[in-house]
Amino acid sequence: MAQATASKGRRPRRKAGRSRQASGKGRTWPWLLALVATAGAIAAFEHKQEVMRWLPTGVLPLSKSQATADNSAASARSDSAHTLPVHPVQPVARPAAVPAKPEPGEMTGKGFTGTFYFCGTSGLDNCVQSGDLFWFRKQAINLADVVAPETEKARCQAERDKGFAAKVRLRDLLNAGAFELVDWPNSDEDPRGRKLRVVMRNGQSIGAQLIREGLVHGVSDRGKGWC
Repeated sequence: MAQATASKGRRPRRKAGRSRQASGKGRTWPWLLALVATAGAIAAFEHKQEVMRWLPTGVLPLSKSQATADNSAASARSDSAHTLPVHPVQPVARPAAVPAKPEPGEMTGKGFTGTFYFCGTSGLDNCVQSGDLFWFRKQAINLADVVAPETEKARCQAERDKGFAAKVRLRDLLNAGAFELVDWPNSDEDPRGRKLRVVMRNGQSIGAQLIREGLVHGVSDRGKGWC
């Protein structure tokens, strides 16, 4: 009876060997998985080209330089989408200053020009009659600051020759370019109704140039002869 009671109070002993084996197996399997993963990574690195062939096209890994380039391109596209096109400003060409032309009928001012011939062939329009008289726009203009030798009413051949030379020279000077007509301060017209004007170019009197060349006299020397 006592033996039966003692046998009941005892617990059956577990086999120590089996418990240690189960515990050892529980601690070993994580190391085995890590070893397998490491071996797989090494194998994948050594066979990188073969592995990349089997990957889909869209999942290929990008290098650092490729990623940077893609980011830069995306940023540029984003900036261009929000940036308005800038058109270069074209310089506006300014027309050159043109001197104002005198009104028709005016016999004073700047910018007068024309082609002059000798009177008798042009119908008294843009022609030279003598060394101190010419027609311009059908208006007779008398050089107010000079007196020229006569040609038709010359007192001698020397005066006639000098008068013709003055006539030719005045025509050439009028055809040399634009000129200015300045009012004569003493009178607007001579007794015959011809406009008294001083003909100027570049601030110099054409009549004064004829005086320097010895072809005409100044108004103060009106009484001097040519013979």
